[in-house]
Amino acid sequence: MKTKRNLSRYIFLLFLTTFPSHHISGSTNQKEIWQKILIKDSIIGYSVVRKKGELVEERVNMKLKAMGVQREVKTYLNWISKEDYSFRELHFEMESEGNKISISAKVAPGKLKISSGKNSDEIPIPQGNVWTGSSFIFIIENLISKGEKIINISIPYFDPSVLREDEMTINFEREWGNLLVFRKTFAGISSFIYFDKTGKFIKEEGPMGIVSYTSEKDEVLKALEKSKKDIDIIFSTSVAVEGNLFPESSMRNRIKRVLLLVSGVKEIPSFPPRQISKETKEGFLVEILKDAKLKDDGNEISKYLSSELLIESDSPEIKKIAMQIKSSADGKNPKDLMKAVSDWVYKNLEKTSVLSMPSALQVLKDKKGDCNEHSVLTVAILRALNIPSRVVFGLIYDSRKFYYHAWVEAFDGKEWIEFDPTWGLFPADILRVRIGTGNVSEWVKVLEYVGKVRIKFIKWE
Repeated sequence: MKTKRNLSRYIFLLFLTTFPSHHISGSTNQKEIWQKILIKDSIIGYSVVRKKGELVEERVNMKLKAMGVQREVKTYLNWISKEDYSFRELHFEMESEGNKISISAKVAPGKLKISSGKNSDEIPIPQGNVWTGSSFIFIIENLISKGEKIINISIPYFDPSVLREDEMTINFEREWGNLLVFRKTFAGISSFIYFDKTGKFIKEEGPMGIVSYTSEKDEVLKALEKSKKDIDIIFSTSVAVEGNLFPESSMRNRIKRVLLLVSGVKEIPSFPPRQISKETKEGFLVEILKDAKLKDDGNEISKYLSSELLIESDSPEIKKIAMQIKSSADGKNPKDLMKAVSDWVYKNLEKTSVLSMPSALQVLKDKKGDCNEHSVLTVAILRALNIPSRVVFGLIYDSRKFYYHAWVEAFDGKEWIEFDPTWGLFPADILRVRIGTGNVSEWVKVLEYVGKVRIKFIKWE
């Protein structure tokens, strides 16, 4: 069964977008707080934040099981705070299994400058300020200490772990005993944050039973030693197929049309004519056609040729391997090159879970990863060959379950061709539901589906 070695690990993003390190109140200019992070009552890690004047240092350390293998993930976020707790500049690192990704960002007039390695990007911020990390905790703490309780705010927020700048809203929900409860929403993900009436942060409750509690350092570390960490974040988030119709996975390349009922979520997007979604009383009726030609969607094709953060298609290393693959390809037209690149990535990357932000250069160096690493490297190589390409993300079927997954789409001059370099499928089969396309900042959309989506086969042929 391919699933056990080739799954995506989108769910890891949930931990980072839901629980940055947090801070509790204090009157001095130097503060430190520890938290333990749990999922379904099992401790998986801790976070600590230290505030020293304008400098805020945030650390997260988690040990997670993914596809039966224990992985340790560490993140580091240092940022310089303004008086309103927005940031001037930040540096973020994520480290796992010897891989390290670094992101830096700096606020300039009207824009946010982001860089990783030699690549950079700019995001317009007309309002002039942007917040990050635990800043929203500082804001609420400050407002409560001034006597405010009914707090409703909206701030532009940058999360470096997913390279996303978006609106964060925090709305007062209710009083619960001696606590004030607020709903925090960012990138479609909501959690509840709790403060006491003096402004002290107490805990955060997120989706899927993820909770973080403030605690003493010794208690946090002692609890970690006793934790079993027996919850696999990949398999525990899979979607079991409802009903009694289950196509055999061996049929996947022969099925030409599939009809699904998808429910439990607000939207299943259409990508006509390949995937058509129609809302019904029961949910969304989703028809997927293998032979439908997916035309240009009206976006500028040139943007799918450019190098970008973590897709370093203009680097000498990526260009070199692209030329090597091209020279040994059976043909030189775009479709031949797509298949050659997909085959090369499939054959040369070790299939294993990697809980980190995938960088094409890092993947080329390490030669290992899951679907995210396979897809990002494939896209970078194709762009180096001047073939427009992009990552597709969604759900893929295998053995009576759907799993979160990523694959690739490339433009041959007339149509977009879907294929899966992780599973060695060219073209891709249709036992998959597309949610979107784009880089890591778009992948967070998947988290709106985790723990909510339900899928049932209506028919296939």
